[in-house]
Amino acid sequence: MTNTNVAANKPTSTIEDESSSLLRAWWMNKNLRYDVAMSSIILIINIAAIVYMITHKIPLNKADPALLILVVSIIFYVSFGIVSCISWVMAIENVRLASEAYVYGRIGHTSGFGIFLDLLYSISPHLALHFGLPCLLWFVAAMIAPCCPYLWKGLCKRVQELRDWWKLVNRPQSSVVIV
Repeated sequence: MTNTNVAANKPTSTIEDESSSLLRAWWMNKNLRYDVAMSSIILIINIAAIVYMITHKIPLNKADPALLILVVSIIFYVSFGIVSCISWVMAIENVRLASEAYVYGRIGHTSGFGIFLDLLYSISPHLALHFGLPCLLWFVAAMIAPCCPYLWKGLCKRVQELRDWWKLVNRPQSSVVIV
């Protein structure tokens, strides 16, 4: 019994090179995901602050100069939010627009966070102080530092040096006990 037809009976496999679709590549962009998450968080905390002010009947002081800052922040937040959304939608086909959309989103997030701090100040100056100062550290780390990569790299290097020093200081020391 000879089996000369074994090679002819083997199934052949075809490998297709499928690259991901434009929409999938767009959605996997980390900056888009960050923009969506931050926009959602800022929108939620601003709505929560407004609802708190409405339910507790806390008025905005019309003579307060912070009202002008609030109005300007709202204008920036809405306008840059709309431009960011339009840029992200256009970035589906033109990937170069993603970096511009990211910058517009950052400006919008900064304005939205300014709105939140102004609303907190209207609720209670102490609340704005106790919440605003710790958030300022987050603000510098998350919003401003990535825009200044050289400053950020230097800060990261310094933090790593401090970690290494702390590990050295906390390393258990061997001791010799003579009995």
